[in-house]
Amino acid sequence: MLQKKILSTLICLFISSLAAAQATHDGVTTINGGRTTIYLKGAPQKITTATPTPAGLVKIFSNLGTGSNVYNSFAGTGVLGQNVPGQPFPEWLGFAFTPAADHLVQVIQVGATYVSGTNELYLSLNADNAGLPGKALHTWHFVNLPTFGTCCALQSGLFKSGIPVKKGTQYWVVLRTAGGPSDTWDVWNNDFNGQQGRFSNNLGSGWLDGGIQQQGAFGVFGQ
Repeated sequence: MLQKKILSTLICLFISSLAAAQATHDGVTTINGGRTTIYLKGAPQKITTATPTPAGLVKIFSNLGTGSNVYNSFAGTGVLGQNVPGQPFPEWLGFAFTPAADHLVQVIQVGATYVSGTNELYLSLNADNAGLPGKALHTWHFVNLPTFGTCCALQSGLFKSGIPVKKGTQYWVVLRTAGGPSDTWDVWNNDFNGQQGRFSNNLGSGWLDGGIQQQGAFGVFGQ
């Protein structure tokens, strides 16, 4: 599995020769206008066990793997503030999911890592607004994220009383930096098996429909 991930990353780099890299940082480079972040140093620097989902919760949605394949530690999409050196745009990200039944969301887990700047990240569960992320239903703040290129720690947002979601209704999991002149460069790591889903990003001027893309790694759990 590890060799396949390295080969996949090398193929991405070959294809990206059509576009110049926008920024590098200690073995990390970006392509696609800064959107895709790639780790160039081979095997993950560190393997840690992913935070387990609290017992007794059901899976509402998840593309997370297990063991050392919880997410892709070599590639993901940049979560960028306005003032990241070498990056042409800020970027916030959203991936959609649709519950198959009515639930209460109590935990959201994301595979997110850190490159440079202020080491923090905001996670939110958002309602849908005409096919784009809408109002935030709840927001979590994380600091001291693990370094990009490591695996497989997860950031876990907990809300014990639960956030109601309805069967057949689209919702969004969103990752963003702090507002204003943030220098944060984080990465929403790709899911480990190439699962596709609806994607939206915000480059500083509102949410855009990104169509169907490989998803960032996340899981939604509750009652």
